Amino acid sequence: MTLYSSDGGHRDRHEAEHYALELAPSATLLCTQVVREPSPHHAVWFESDGPADFAVVSSREGGRAFRFPGQDALHGSLSVRDLVAASAIDRVVGVGCSVADDTVVDTRDYVRPVYADGLLTLHVTPAAAGSVVPLEVEGGHVC
Repeated sequence: MTLYSSDGGHRDRHEAEHYALELAPSATLLCTQVVREPSPHHAVWFESDGPADFAVVSSREGGRAFRFPGQDALHGSLSVRDLVAASAIDRVVGVGCSVADDTVVDTRDYVRPVYADGLLTLHVTPAAAGSVVPLEVEGGHVC
């Protein structure tokens, strides 16, 4: 598999996601990436077999995955151990909390990990009864 990128200059992340889905509808990994210059916008990158008419990406760093292997299994509440075993997510990192293999993640049926230090990482934050939830919420406003 080769990683390709395309920059349509989308200021809206959701528009960039739709753009990526049109470019590579069968890709198992689709990500958005914030580009700061010349003005802030979102580019996309995706994994695909064979040659394509797009730039090749050398690093996954900073990509936000909105489609990834195992994503369909991440519904309801799962332990960190089960979440990592069921998907391409490599690790779960707590923001304002610590997590262990048996920590329960209430996925809220919306999981958007990011590549950090070369690993697909789900950032979570504390929730009720010692559980955690993904830091990114569906329909959240991008600042």
